[in-house]
Amino acid sequence: MIPIYSPKSESEAAVIASLMQAYGISFLMQGAAFSSMYPGPMTNSLNAQTLMVDAEHVQLATQLIQPFVDE
Repeated sequence: MIPIYSPKSESEAAVIASLMQAYGISFLMQGAAFSSMYPGPMTNSLNAQTLMVDAEHVQLATQLIQPFVDE
């Protein structure tokens, strides 16, 4: 799997995950569960999420998330 984007918020990650599912793209949101395991301060090194997709879907996934990247 290839990392292509780090969402800025939980809600953005949820929308992106929905897009990937809607288009049948195999993906993994690395770090998605860890950020909710423990209360306390958020640190990027521990709480950052990263969208990872199969190599065959990189181009389509990149096109789908382009509006988020452009913000």
